[in-house]
Amino acid sequence: MIIRKLKIMTGIFSLMLHAHIPYCRKSGVWPAGEEWLFEAMHETYIPLLMMLRRFQRANYKPHIMIGVVPVLAEQLADAYMNDRFCEYMEDKIKRAQNDLERFGSTDKKKKVADYWLNHYTKIYQAYHELFFGNILGSLKWLQEEGIIEIITSAATHGFLPLMEYDSGIYSQIHIGLKTYRKYFDSKANGFWLPECAYRYKKDNRRAIDEWLADEGIRFFIVENIGIERATFIENKNHEKAPTTYRGYKLESGVCVFGRNYLTSKQVWSPKYGYPGDPYYLEFHSKDSQSGLRYNRITGTNDKEIYQPNLAKERINSHVLHFNSLVYEDVVNKSEEIKEAPPIILAPYDCELFGHWWHEGVEWIEKLYELFSGQTSVKTMTLNEYIDNYSDTFSTIRMKASTWGENGDFTVWNSPEHNWLWPYVNDCRRQLENVLQLIEDTGRNPLTKRDQRILKQACREILLIEGSDWPFLLYTNQAREYANKRWHNHHQRFNKLIWALKNLDESNRLNEDELRQMEDIDNPWPNIDYNDFKRIKR
Repeated sequence: MIIRKLKIMTGIFSLMLHAHIPYCRKSGVWPAGEEWLFEAMHETYIPLLMMLRRFQRANYKPHIMIGVVPVLAEQLADAYMNDRFCEYMEDKIKRAQNDLERFGSTDKKKKVADYWLNHYTKIYQAYHELFFGNILGSLKWLQEEGIIEIITSAATHGFLPLMEYDSGIYSQIHIGLKTYRKYFDSKANGFWLPECAYRYKKDNRRAIDEWLADEGIRFFIVENIGIERATFIENKNHEKAPTTYRGYKLESGVCVFGRNYLTSKQVWSPKYGYPGDPYYLEFHSKDSQSGLRYNRITGTNDKEIYQPNLAKERINSHVLHFNSLVYEDVVNKSEEIKEAPPIILAPYDCELFGHWWHEGVEWIEKLYELFSGQTSVKTMTLNEYIDNYSDTFSTIRMKASTWGENGDFTVWNSPEHNWLWPYVNDCRRQLENVLQLIEDTGRNPLTKRDQRILKQACREILLIEGSDWPFLLYTNQAREYANKRWHNHHQRFNKLIWALKNLDESNRLNEDELRQMEDIDNPWPNIDYNDFKRIKR
């Protein structure tokens, strides 16, 4: 790895990787369930850690942001899930070994099977020998070394704008901050709004950023239209319209940045994006016996065999193309933006790199090696950009937006599945009422068993609120699984809340039922039910 010092700077590139897997502990394995996490660990998180460790050893700070959703952190810290991951990796290695024996010497798949055996072995060794089975601890170390900045999010990736009760918004955000402190031993500066979903102040409801301001959050990210459709409250720089190439402040004092459309399209677009290149690994094609992938992205029938060496050539080509794209963009914008260097913010789902796009992590590494030797584009986190240039930020007021279809709430609130929301919000109402009842009747301190019931109800309501369930229903991905999971959490919550409404009737929930719920849904062992009380303003 060749790392050279930056001298002259025209613009800023800021990469944000949003890591999130919905809670899947003991809730199915494949095609939906625990393997969601195991695939992300071995295909994305561990390769990223290996890349970042190489940067650290080369004394290079790439200034990459990684968002860790709290419910993902809880799963990565879970001993059961880590044990299951080891079983999963040992099975992968065995499948590759079996394929090596199965394929004849003239079979082109044999070389790919050998590639997979080496790949899986290297990843599994790194998990144990480099990262000691502790992904969160490794991320914490990388942040302390100044290699990355970690940001947080809502507890279970809840879709905040559609929550009718303020206790829902508060507990999702507050528990997100507490989880961050627990695992990273510091205060979060940035917050990933789930689905980039923003709601402005309306009637008697506070804007989402006001809740973030209460928690000391400095910045968050929205879709490009969130910025571009905003209006100025204070136009310091006499701009014609807000742009994603600048940072802005909101009336709450929190800073906001918008996703760059050009770089997003270049990676995400099914038509133009790099991951669809015919030399890259085909995600959807698997061997009928082992389930390993052997094809590259060619026609629907008679797919060609994957050749890693050819894929590497395409990585280099795509790195050069992306670099020129960023360079031309910042040079053009620097002609009109003089107060601060223009910023290109490129946020992506972390799991795109390595999981959906097998070659994606290597693409990032090659890109940053190229950035390290340039004089025009500097890499920077949003927190660093604020430190250096916030005095140039104008103040804006934004409308509602998401990074979903149409830029609105359609994906999570479509006519086909918006039946969820009255139930979701009613669960909040019931929990608020039960907590108020306990307080009014002087039941505090509760018995240990009653505390367990109340804490489990708090866990279930957080899991009910996850944005993944309406998303999967809308996109028809794992639709039956999402429907079943949501109803399971809802049924458990109803059982728990029924027991809480009359704690004197212990037969409403027996010990076996409670233990089973605690065993399946056990994030946040020390959850504080005071975080779920009704917000009084």
